[in-house]
Amino acid sequence: MRKKLMLYFGLIGTMLFAATAAADDSDIVPIDSLKPAIKMEKPVLTGTGGPLLLSDSPESPKTEGAYYRDNVSGSFRVFWHHQNMSGQPMTISVAVTNNTGAPVMLFSNGIGIGTNYYPDVAGQDSLTAFMKNRAAQKLEAVLNPGDSYFLDTVTADTYTTSGIAQFDAVSLQGHRDAAVTVTTLGYRTAKPERPDQMPILPGDVHVRGTFPHSDRAGTLQYNTSSANALIRISSSASGPYSDSMPGEYEEGYDAVDGGTVVNNGNYGVLYNLSVVINNEEDAKRRIEVYDNPSGGGGHYVVGWGKDLEESQYLNYLYAWKVADFNVNKKGKTVEAQLSLTGGAAGPQVLYFTNSALQ
Repeated sequence: MRKKLMLYFGLIGTMLFAATAAADDSDIVPIDSLKPAIKMEKPVLTGTGGPLLLSDSPESPKTEGAYYRDNVSGSFRVFWHHQNMSGQPMTISVAVTNNTGAPVMLFSNGIGIGTNYYPDVAGQDSLTAFMKNRAAQKLEAVLNPGDSYFLDTVTADTYTTSGIAQFDAVSLQGHRDAAVTVTTLGYRTAKPERPDQMPILPGDVHVRGTFPHSDRAGTLQYNTSSANALIRISSSASGPYSDSMPGEYEEGYDAVDGGTVVNNGNYGVLYNLSVVINNEEDAKRRIEVYDNPSGGGGHYVVGWGKDLEESQYLNYLYAWKVADFNVNKKGKTVEAQLSLTGGAAGPQVLYFTNSALQ
């Protein structure tokens, strides 16, 4: 799957973006202009949030059927990325079914879905929409025993639907965590009455599975005495190209085929980082932050303050300036969120630079 990284900076879990703006050519620089750069100290990341259900296999289904299914309770996130190759329009959906003996309330805390001929654009649209409404909780449905909630997207042939959604299943009586069955699926005509019983299609080389946590949290330190410095996000989990951070990856399981799986790139995972700028100079400094898609190319999104900005197409030869700001002698701390989304290839490299104020 062609993938790309979405880069978000903002207040963790409560950011509301007031505007969306497109970048211009002046924000893009050759990656060589940021080198040499030293490696920053890697933060130790902690898994937070409820489980993540990842549905990326089969990535390009040719017929209707279910893609992934598992039972979860309470708060959970679903990430799905599927290209319709059936030869005709198909509805790609996430279904949540109440298989308990009592009513269940299903809340959402952010839903983003993108559909496009280009997988990376679908991924960009999805995460942008998710981040815009993530702060607001919404009651999606009250499910009686046996009922299902559907999050449907009609997808044209050869188009990709990429989605990310946060849910919370709560019992109507007592308001406790409730168990539900989650199924990702595709259907052409009638909505299935029991999506939780729909036959599951064979997987492909991509990953489907359930992982313990949907978020990572940590603190990243940038010292102005380091000059140019870099950190890799969503590097390979293992192997010769791995530069992953401690605690970045968790082992998951495939509820359909059995066995353990790794979400290489951590698709659907939000990195919540406190970025601490330590000004070691005896004067104010100008900080610039750049993103380089060293694993490929695509379109990118940045949220900073109350603004949400989107890049033009960017490849691995260039870096995009995602933020610039001044720091005084006391330095500054910025809360940042990053996520590698459908259509993107990791790792992404964040470059930090600093200079004297002009």
